[in-house]
Amino acid sequence: MVILTSFRQSPTYLYVKTYCLCALVTLFQATPVTSRLHLANQRPRLHNRDIWTTKLSPHSIPRLRDQAGNIVHSSAESSVTKSSWRRAAHIVERWYGRAVDLAQVKALLKRDDQDLKTYPELQWDAEVRNGSSLHFKERGFIELRKRKISSAGDDSLHRFLGLPPGERVDPRDVPLVALGGSGGGYRAMYGLTGFISATKKLHLWDCITWVAGVSGSCWTLAAYYTIARHDISRLVQHYLTVASELAHPMSIRALDMVARSKRGVYFLIGPLARKAQTSIIGLGIMDLYATLTTTYQLLSREPKGRLSRATFQWSRIWHRSGIDQGLEPMPILTAVRRVPRFSYGSKQDVYSTSSVKTFRAKGRIEKSQESSAATASSPAETAIDLKPRPKRQFQWFEISPLEIGSPDLNRYIPTWAWGRTFISGHSIDRRPEQSFSLLLGQCTSAPAGPLTGYISTLLATMAKGTIMARLLSLLNSFLSMKRWEGLWGNPIRAGHDPNPFYGLERPIRARVHTPQQSLYGPERAKLHHEKDVVCDGVRSMADVPAVEHSIADVPWEAQGRTRLMDSGMSNNLPNHVLARPERGVDIFIAFDASSDVRTGAAIQRLHHFAADFHIGLGEETEIFHKPEQGIGPSSQGIKRHASEIESRHMNHCAKVFQGTRRNGQNIYVIYCPLLPNDVNPGFDPSTASFSTSYNLMWTPDQIRGLLATSEANVCLYAVHTIRRVMRKVYENKKAHRLALGVDTTG
Repeated sequence: MVILTSFRQSPTYLYVKTYCLCALVTLFQATPVTSRLHLANQRPRLHNRDIWTTKLSPHSIPRLRDQAGNIVHSSAESSVTKSSWRRAAHIVERWYGRAVDLAQVKALLKRDDQDLKTYPELQWDAEVRNGSSLHFKERGFIELRKRKISSAGDDSLHRFLGLPPGERVDPRDVPLVALGGSGGGYRAMYGLTGFISATKKLHLWDCITWVAGVSGSCWTLAAYYTIARHDISRLVQHYLTVASELAHPMSIRALDMVARSKRGVYFLIGPLARKAQTSIIGLGIMDLYATLTTTYQLLSREPKGRLSRATFQWSRIWHRSGIDQGLEPMPILTAVRRVPRFSYGSKQDVYSTSSVKTFRAKGRIEKSQESSAATASSPAETAIDLKPRPKRQFQWFEISPLEIGSPDLNRYIPTWAWGRTFISGHSIDRRPEQSFSLLLGQCTSAPAGPLTGYISTLLATMAKGTIMARLLSLLNSFLSMKRWEGLWGNPIRAGHDPNPFYGLERPIRARVHTPQQSLYGPERAKLHHEKDVVCDGVRSMADVPAVEHSIADVPWEAQGRTRLMDSGMSNNLPNHVLARPERGVDIFIAFDASSDVRTGAAIQRLHHFAADFHIGLGEETEIFHKPEQGIGPSSQGIKRHASEIESRHMNHCAKVFQGTRRNGQNIYVIYCPLLPNDVNPGFDPSTASFSTSYNLMWTPDQIRGLLATSEANVCLYAVHTIRRVMRKVYENKKAHRLALGVDTTG
């Protein structure tokens, strides 16, 4: 048994397992035929006596005849024999090199265990931080970011709003803006890239404080803050280069590209070997999926393919990206876990019948199904009826460079401590930070979600009343039965990790800090952090006022393992983590690249989020969204078609909703769906055959088309709405401060 366990934890076994998975994906990969046509139609230029083997089938193009017309069979046979020997020698040499790389994995892992310079956390212990307050470094970051946006820094808000030359922006008047990207596979990844590119050109990016993502958007944020080094042009070029390879990230071709790079096997297999050897947690398919997709996507192509340890240290992004100085927005990745059978609930009773209400929009909400999208109906005042959800299904987790934890549980641990074993809130071992590839794989692990989630997503995009919709609905009801959900939910399980909250009882006390309170952390917290131990974050009454909340007795955290998965299973927008009252966000910019953005389900997601936080949203789009028509192609035929598309979608590129929190803070949600526009009239992101959530092979031309569409939606239509909302919040904050008699200092 010991020998078998040792073999299953060996790098060789893990590589063979990974190779078999890639072979299976290569054999059954489902990619649209249109993505292969461009490659198939290319005709190579052949020289005399050249043999060309296509990538689509292993047949050889016949050799051209000799100029004299004489072909000698003996020479042909000898050349074929030599070619076969060369190919065999190349295969042997390649696998020998692979064996050498696998033999070095254990040695490199041992090196990491002693490398205090790269992994200083080897000297640190970790504790679970209890409470709803923000990490003291994030509170300091908010103040630095506000100062940088104001006239005391780079004057970014003044430039974006076009304020009068003599007006100075006080840091206290700066709106706190959060950008959230939805899930949607590569469509969301490229779509958010185009959205960020547009915000940078318009200087809006310099006014954003947080940026969060769900599923595919997490890929964008990961690449932007690592290999792209905050250069969106470099990120776009990287995506185009990767797409030109026409390789599925889990195919044998992608595996070979990573393995042939410098120490590629170490980055591919090392995280799996460490996870298998240093904990009782087993490895699953999603762990292989995580390292395969992440290493292939983050493999730099210029000047040559390489990976670095710095790329896979998410906690170090805080300093390397200048976030600690307020130079960039703070990135937050999201994930969810199924609510354990025994777990204390959220600080909000978000799924109770009383909290889910019917909200009537103040403005106009148009419900347009995809089948009737061709005809523009007149908007009417519509009630969004939210059915009460019988029980809570998921708990949200946020993954920032500072902490990983759940706002539903009010418990957090340092990011570098994720993967360690905790007992009663204390880590019992020290190891290097878990590879970012495993974390990112969990945030994008849509294949591991419940099968009922897949079916529900599919039903949202189908016309109701059809035979297929009825059959899927019956299947969904069958799988949702209490007796069958655990057995038939999904054969692909999410990856396991040690549960850092294992053994913890309910918090003794919880303090809820409002945005009006001081954002600077206590000296006690700083002292604890300097001692390499995460404090509980509880302040004394001398620091700030706090509201005590008694918490009812609840069961302790009884599961030793936790499974994080794609947060799109709960809500395809990351507003749940951005909307923590402690952050005090004023404006939510929600970029939605979901497949159902043209249906009522998209708007309903916003109202479900608002209901979870007891916020009633009313639509105020007509007040702020006033798009201009007539910007598009110049040719008559294209212009006529583009004009139809523009008139159909231009009023929906930015919807504005206003709500009020329980503490009286007004918030705005600017919903920006990925819709067709007149810049690329022949492309519809929701219906194009290649633009599906599950297609991971795009051509460069397809990427350029999506980038152009996403950028145009912002530059031509949404930016004016965003600017009006931000100006409204800025003026309200300024007027409120002046009414209180606070002097203006910059």
